[in-house]
Amino acid sequence: MMDGLLESVLREITPTKKEHNKEKQLIEDVTKELEKLGLKSLLVGSLAKKTDLRGDKDIDLFILFDKSLSPDELERLGLEAGKKVFAALKADYEIEYAQHPYVVGLYKGYNVDLVPCYDVGVDEIKSAVDRTPHHTTYIKRKIRQNKKLRDSILLLKQFMKGVNVYGAETKVEGFSGYLAELLVLNYGSFTKTLNESVNWRFGEILDPGKQWDSPKEIECLFPDSDLVIIDPVDRYRNAAAAVSKQKIALFKVCAERFIDKPDRSFFYPPEIKPPSPSDVEKMIKSRDTLFYCMEFIHPKINVNSLYSQLRKTLKAVDSVVEEHGFRVMKSGYWTDEGGKSILLFEFEVYALPSYEKKLGPPADRDRKDRTRFNDKYEKTYLEDGRWVADCLRQYVDVKKLLDDVIDKRRGFGRNLREESDIRIKEGVGVLDNADVGYLIFLKDFLLI
Repeated sequence: MMDGLLESVLREITPTKKEHNKEKQLIEDVTKELEKLGLKSLLVGSLAKKTDLRGDKDIDLFILFDKSLSPDELERLGLEAGKKVFAALKADYEIEYAQHPYVVGLYKGYNVDLVPCYDVGVDEIKSAVDRTPHHTTYIKRKIRQNKKLRDSILLLKQFMKGVNVYGAETKVEGFSGYLAELLVLNYGSFTKTLNESVNWRFGEILDPGKQWDSPKEIECLFPDSDLVIIDPVDRYRNAAAAVSKQKIALFKVCAERFIDKPDRSFFYPPEIKPPSPSDVEKMIKSRDTLFYCMEFIHPKINVNSLYSQLRKTLKAVDSVVEEHGFRVMKSGYWTDEGGKSILLFEFEVYALPSYEKKLGPPADRDRKDRTRFNDKYEKTYLEDGRWVADCLRQYVDVKKLLDDVIDKRRGFGRNLREESDIRIKEGVGVLDNADVGYLIFLKDFLLI
């Protein structure tokens, strides 16, 4: 059953000859414009490695510059070249940001990335993007040695897309295409990759290029990583550093479920239908908790930066709330990736008594410790051999604390701190005429 399913999916995700011919022509159009500017380029990424999925309309071209250029010159010349190329092709474009800015154009239905990098050997890498051409060369060589790997790579990429763990960008925090390729190279096939990943533990270590003598050496380099996959191009780099613990866990769980019961839905998940506002309201009422929605109205922020700032801000608010004795049962964030973002908090404990007990040092500690505690609190006493104090709380209602958090904005992401109008509302916010994406977020948050 599984073999038939995989063969069927593979036929559907393998690019057609017509598709590749069109892409070849688009690449020629762009490279000709670069040549007119006296610039050399290199096709990289999945299209160059022939590990691209059908309908994956991304073309990655790296503009190669001499290593003598300064980073500022590389950035300036790269942006100038990208803008000139897309202007000549009459294509819309915008600036994106990785380690340094680059230009992305929309040309004949394809996203074309023009990324400047240094034309250097593997031992002369000056910036993160300089590794990418070497990644491409490495994977192409491995696939030439074993052409069956390509089919497994395509299947793994589609599986990862289907279970929502594909993509190394900040929005997803999942597995990059290169990482999917390395996993297949390491284990040998799609099915072996799934079978082995089921047994992963957090902190799992893989060395596809066999560059280290033992996992202990690698563990010393990356002691706090949830997953370590050594980059065959750079033995001191963890290629899985961007993958979150959540996505590792989700991949493991989905792999186990697929092995137990193979199904097309793992590759092509059904469309998620948003819940009705009445369904949301019923679920909220049934939980007997308290919800607060923190709504941010802000200028458009680069998507990768926006998601990073939302996570940072959510963590900061969670931390302050717990620090003051309230308890967050669940929290999450949503954004329309335009000018509106929401942090949602479900409180298990949202009201507290006026007094709280503060624990001080044991009575057998140095006198200075006792003196410091007694000086800080007005009324202290001994209980079970240690100093304690009953103190008035600063906040007894979580709403007052949230108001002050918004007022001070400590620990917030920079744009959310400096450029946002923030409103706090009891509940989950406006449900009537709510964005479909927000309703789907609520469906997942509330487990409707």
